[in-house]
Amino acid sequence: MKGLRFRIAVFTLVVISLPGLAFTEGKLSLKIQGGWAHFSGGDLNPGTQAWIDYGGTGWDIQVGRYRAAHNGYELGGDIIFELTPRLGIGIGGGYAEVSRYSPVGFDEAVPSINSAFVSTRPVLRAIPIRAGAYLTLFRKNKFGIMANAGLSYFHRSLYSGEWRKETFPGPSYILITTQAERKRAPIGFQGGIGLEYELRNNLLFYLEACGRYARFRGWRGTTVFERDEEILFTEQGILYYEVVPALSGAPRLLTVQTSPPDRPGGEPRQAVIDFSGAGLHFGIRIRL
Repeated sequence: MKGLRFRIAVFTLVVISLPGLAFTEGKLSLKIQGGWAHFSGGDLNPGTQAWIDYGGTGWDIQVGRYRAAHNGYELGGDIIFELTPRLGIGIGGGYAEVSRYSPVGFDEAVPSINSAFVSTRPVLRAIPIRAGAYLTLFRKNKFGIMANAGLSYFHRSLYSGEWRKETFPGPSYILITTQAERKRAPIGFQGGIGLEYELRNNLLFYLEACGRYARFRGWRGTTVFERDEEILFTEQGILYYEVVPALSGAPRLLTVQTSPPDRPGGEPRQAVIDFSGAGLHFGIRIRL
């Protein structure tokens, strides 16, 4: 985080101090916003739901279901320098996260004391650092419409997943946890359009609809297999979306592999984790 703050501060100072540009009529402003964010997820949801299906193998009755992880939140801010009354450039950053907990129970058709409980919790988070252009499309009296577009660097983009199965009587449990990062240039595109209302001369309220495209492969991480407080083994490598075990009709799971699996019928491929989606944010803009 210290390195991130340093880079943002250096970029801002460079923009403000650039010589030879006609910044005399420009204005510096600060946007602070937050709100709902929707993430596509890519292989995140089918790969997580497959763990529910895998844990329910051999049971007759299922109570509950997997709930897809799409809706999350995003917080952040932008520093904008207005080159002209209609055009500005800016840089910003924030924090985005989506997670979902899904508990599912399993029983036998014939009444017995045997049962199972399976749960999943996928989490997707990142610190988007964005740079782009801001354009005023319309302004009259206290109202204005602004659009923006640019690039986003998804700093510290992280996927984590947890699958837990408890069987009764016992109880006995199996816990599989996975954590993977995308460190190589996770760059996407973002844009938005918003409505502003001037509360005071230097204070504006706005509501913005935004969208992003950010689809990444090549996630590297670790999967840990644990049973009844004993770590069975740890796998490190690339996050794959594959059939495990390689049997006909088996679900495709998200799991880290040291090397590309070559089991017959496994059909392995690198998993796609997708930050693409849309959002609805509200906030304030302060003219400095």
